[in-house]
Amino acid sequence: MPYITIQQSPIYYQMSFDDILDGTVDLSRMVVPNVTNTRTHFREFLKPSFLERFDFDLMIAVLEKFNEQHANLFNVERKSLYETFYIPKKSKGLREINAPVPELMDALRQLKTIFETNMFALYHTSAFAYVKGRCTIDCIKRHQQNESKWFAKLDFSDFFGSTTEEFVISMFSQIFPFSEIVKRKDGLEALKKALSLCFLNGGLPQGTPISPTITNIMMIPIDHQLCNELRKMDEHYVYTRYADDILVSSKVGFDCNKLQDYILGVLKKFNAPFCLKKEKTRYGSSAGRNWNLGVMLNKDNEITIGHQKKKTFKAMCCNYICDKKKGVAWDLHDVQVFAGLISYYRMIEKDYINYVIDQNNKKFGVNLEALIKEDLS
Repeated sequence: MPYITIQQSPIYYQMSFDDILDGTVDLSRMVVPNVTNTRTHFREFLKPSFLERFDFDLMIAVLEKFNEQHANLFNVERKSLYETFYIPKKSKGLREINAPVPELMDALRQLKTIFETNMFALYHTSAFAYVKGRCTIDCIKRHQQNESKWFAKLDFSDFFGSTTEEFVISMFSQIFPFSEIVKRKDGLEALKKALSLCFLNGGLPQGTPISPTITNIMMIPIDHQLCNELRKMDEHYVYTRYADDILVSSKVGFDCNKLQDYILGVLKKFNAPFCLKKEKTRYGSSAGRNWNLGVMLNKDNEITIGHQKKKTFKAMCCNYICDKKKGVAWDLHDVQVFAGLISYYRMIEKDYINYVIDQNNKKFGVNLEALIKEDLS
């Protein structure tokens, strides 16, 4: 009973030549953007004619070769293969990061490539974290397109740390082509052994290249049920997940507690080892301070960085230029952060950011971005 996920084909728009000449068509729609959406299908069984198209012997052989190639890593204490450090959370406390030593890092990158190429592992279309070509803005745009007015923000508790090997194998066994690999004894053993290299202290460590990939694969059945079933409800919910952050929205107000209970029920159905962090659940409308994933979707259905960040950005531009004129050099890290903010904020409010930069250029007679490029070179 596998879930099959495929890349969604580009959507092509049909228009006549007269439409183009009359100016009634947005020409930008003729350019097909980078498509990152996927489609997930659930099947009770798969036809032999479908299965014959895939070389499961080769998939298993690739896993076995990987295990042989990195045999020495399986025979040492796992903790010795990591360097542990801590970074501050946005909320109180510290987040533990376990970074693999170079040899393990290379092995985990290789396994990630094997999953994505030999086993064409993808993600559910409602998942936006750790996906090439997707970012937090794309996640919020899904709700913007629905013109949602009411939002529930929910968090998984210890999402990575509580994800066990047993749970991952259980979920992978429901996801094609892993579902076929584990039906064979040699396939199950090879997959289990390869995956065991990805765990530390019984959970997925944060700081490896493969932990995000594993979570996006294992969550396909859960994301699929939540996305499909919530959309069918009277509220016509929109569901997205960014790693351990869940955002559910609707055009109409809804019972957040009822929604939370439903999600908990789905997690229980799949025997998920993690649950919701109820104390962090938040519910409100776009008429208030509707901050999600670092941006605001306001009452006018516009994605914005918010008034305070705009004020801070304007001051940063002015301070940087003034210091530059005075010969006061900014630390390289601060310049990199500033350049990063310009790039990120442009993704959200391009016209406003360009306006602020142009105003400062005219006021001080400089080229702000040329100055930044000079400092970064």
